[in-house]
Amino acid sequence: MDKIKNVSIELPARIIVISDIHGELPLLQKLLKKVAYKPEDYLIINGDMIEKGEDSSGVLRYVMKHLANQDRVFVTEGNCEILLDALLEENPKFVDYVRMRKQSIFREWLNQIHFTLTEQTTVQQIKDTLTDHFPKEIDFLLNLPTIIEMDDYLFVHAGLEDRKDWQNTDRGIATTQPEFLTKIHQADKFVVVGHWPVANYCIDQECNNPIIDHEKKIIAIDGGNVMKSSGQLNALLIDITEYKSRFSYTSVDYLPLAKVSQNYQPDKMMQGLVNYPSYRLFPMEKGEHFTKCLKEDKKTSIYVKNEYIKEADDGSFLAKDDLSCYQLEVLEGDEVSVVDDSCSGYTLVKKDGYVGWIPKKCLTDMVR
Repeated sequence: MDKIKNVSIELPARIIVISDIHGELPLLQKLLKKVAYKPEDYLIINGDMIEKGEDSSGVLRYVMKHLANQDRVFVTEGNCEILLDALLEENPKFVDYVRMRKQSIFREWLNQIHFTLTEQTTVQQIKDTLTDHFPKEIDFLLNLPTIIEMDDYLFVHAGLEDRKDWQNTDRGIATTQPEFLTKIHQADKFVVVGHWPVANYCIDQECNNPIIDHEKKIIAIDGGNVMKSSGQLNALLIDITEYKSRFSYTSVDYLPLAKVSQNYQPDKMMQGLVNYPSYRLFPMEKGEHFTKCLKEDKKTSIYVKNEYIKEADDGSFLAKDDLSCYQLEVLEGDEVSVVDDSCSGYTLVKKDGYVGWIPKKCLTDMVR
């Protein structure tokens, strides 16, 4: 692979890693403020800064204007950035993608220059128009490295192939590899990835915080921003001295905050979750607020909030979305993020990245 950028760092150093911004400029700015980003920090934006969110072109402009001219800021390409290849290679399916994806940098660019998509619009027309109006942005995206190598760390959007010459990992795998935390690599360095929301790895309780696997030397940081209702934009912080490295993390989201007004100790039976792609359920016993169901494997039982169960056309039952079935323990005075307050009896909340249900009576008015 010829898109590997080698970076030497000066110790002591702080590395800030953010992935999967997905066009959410306010969250990026809020997160950089929260971690007190300074020009002497090393900042890695690890792929998928665009697509799916509200302002992909704004994120790109911000990165190019305020960040990319800093000596210690580096950006890798993700699967969203390499969509540009389909445009430049004039893939006919690209037109369908632009029509379908209203939250796309390509759609934003076309709207900015008042270009109207019609049934007759061709990929060649889109290519000619965008390359003419946005040459600097396209050149920036085209020249992003796939992997950044930095001392004991590799930063790549999705993952590596399991091979000694990891440098020859296929670019498509590096940017689209699913579930990299379940795999292994031979790089002998920590590999930091985004791409696959960390909540998809959870079994008993949904959590959106980064996962650090010291044995495999893999760190997964995608907090499900934009992709999940409880999602968050994570920042992994690596503080390096001559003798050791220390990991920490923080996050931001758009969710409203509320204060807990009384302690709640949940029923231990109320745990588990439904997550992508296993949404099929087998209801067994319906209660006032939760229905006891078997999961798709027909081995594990969970209690699913009634409002999150839907019946398919064929008579089978599915969870409407990724869903925590866990009930959180909270204490009076705790501050929680409200994920869903629309259901009867219970509110879905997030506390320190962990998602679960608490009785509505435990919450006071919203903080923000």
